[in-house]
Amino acid sequence: MRRGAQNVLHSGGLSQTLFTEADLDDLHRATVQVLERAGVLVESDEALDIFADGGCRVDREAHVVKIPEHVLADALTSAKSSCWLCGRDPKDDVLVEVGRTCISPFAEGLLVNDLESGENRPSTEADVATHCRIADALEQMDFNIVSVTARDVPTETAAVHNLAAALPNTTKPMNMSMTTQHEAELCIDMAAAVVGGRDALRERPLVYFGSCPVAPMNLCETLTDALLPTVRAGLPFLTISMGMAGGSTPITLAGTLIVQNTELLATYVLTQLVNRGNAFVYGNSTCTMDLRWGSSAVGTPETALYQAGSVALATYYGLPSWSAGY
Repeated sequence: MRRGAQNVLHSGGLSQTLFTEADLDDLHRATVQVLERAGVLVESDEALDIFADGGCRVDREAHVVKIPEHVLADALTSAKSSCWLCGRDPKDDVLVEVGRTCISPFAEGLLVNDLESGENRPSTEADVATHCRIADALEQMDFNIVSVTARDVPTETAAVHNLAAALPNTTKPMNMSMTTQHEAELCIDMAAAVVGGRDALRERPLVYFGSCPVAPMNLCETLTDALLPTVRAGLPFLTISMGMAGGSTPITLAGTLIVQNTELLATYVLTQLVNRGNAFVYGNSTCTMDLRWGSSAVGTPETALYQAGSVALATYYGLPSWSAGY
């Protein structure tokens, strides 16, 4: 499991000194070619229908979607450079925008080190609540997250238990993930009940959800199942690319950034086809594969370059970005 100290929502800064405008133009043009010629794998039949209705070329037998340049360009005209993440207490509202940096804990652990026994054990619903209380008390944390998952409940409903444990233990905005549309709908309804209904939740998004494609360039069903109900509810959506250079993406910096950009822009197009103007956060937790052990090598200079490239590309498109901090 990857280990990280924090997540960072931000854009701009140092990354702009590492990548020139010409560099970003080249990465964008290469991404356009990949989207048009190779396309992305899309597992969900419902998502295939949406892409097809939006003017994309869909091979239903192969589950491949090719996105024409004009469809991408049109979607990018609706890019939102900022969005509000709202807390149960308005004093904890956070404006996420290009040029502003925000911090949260990392997600989503499977084990905790028990303070009494000193042993590592599976995380529980009670641990979710405890971790949220800690992050809520830390003024350095701008928003909260389900940092460990409840493993003492059925896997199929773990996300629902996670949010039920989290909401009473923080007044800060919440970020979490889920794996099915059913979980997503239940979590949206739970958050809506706190603020007074779905219309109120759209105005004050107490939670925002996220999910990950599978590198290389697979918009897996767990991603689209989380995305569709979230975006239809008008809530911000975070997509986190998690490629490993030398494993699931090319070993080169440019090659990995292009694969990552392809995944994220394809997901972004889907959000805009579902609900034009919906807030989208361009995220990454990309690293290099340790070719000796087949594991993810985080905390390396290469990982820092992937983060910088991601922030630069997000800024290029006018989108807020999210990076894992190691």
